[in-house]
Amino acid sequence: MTRHRTVQRLAVLLAVLGWTALVLQAWISVTRHIALGNGAAYGVMMYTGYFTILTNALCAAVATAVALGARASPALQVLRRPAFITAAAVSILLVGVIYHLLLRAIHHPVGLEYACNIALHYLVPPLFVVFWWLAVPRGVLVWRDLWLAFAFPAVYAVYVLARGELAGVYPYPFFDVTKLGYADVLRNAAGLSAVFVTTAIALFAIKRSPIGR
Repeated sequence: MTRHRTVQRLAVLLAVLGWTALVLQAWISVTRHIALGNGAAYGVMMYTGYFTILTNALCAAVATAVALGARASPALQVLRRPAFITAAAVSILLVGVIYHLLLRAIHHPVGLEYACNIALHYLVPPLFVVFWWLAVPRGVLVWRDLWLAFAFPAVYAVYVLARGELAGVYPYPFFDVTKLGYADVLRNAAGLSAVFVTTAIALFAIKRSPIGR
């Protein structure tokens, strides 16, 4: 099997797996909050507050763009760029790592949500990293595009803090201003930013070195 065909098949697998898990998780979140009396809009708001959800959506969109190839719309064509694929790889890799290290012990999904959790935290992250490794050729990344890997988590951090101020809810305990205060939350954000920066530099450097063949 050629490298190109492997990339295409992985892209299709990631698109199907990602979108399926995201749609199911959305349905679970919305129906749960309707049952609690919070309404569908509140369920959607809670659903879209998680970095896991937004990053998996980004990865599913990237995979869809690669799977469609030349048939992708102009907007999706942008996502086929090696720098965008790498930026998505940085975020989804850290989704898996951070969940395993910081959140797994306090998150206990059951039933269909357990299956979604396996897909979003345990299957998509390693599969997408493999996809990135095969899809991004050595030597095509340039350092001036490194900012793309920081832009997505940076925008998310601003979004989640602004959303918390307006709605009073925070998706992750390390971002919970009501319990920790801004000083601790900003320290946590700085620590996570350092992890993102280091990971992004590492992935860019790997693909700019001979071992990235």
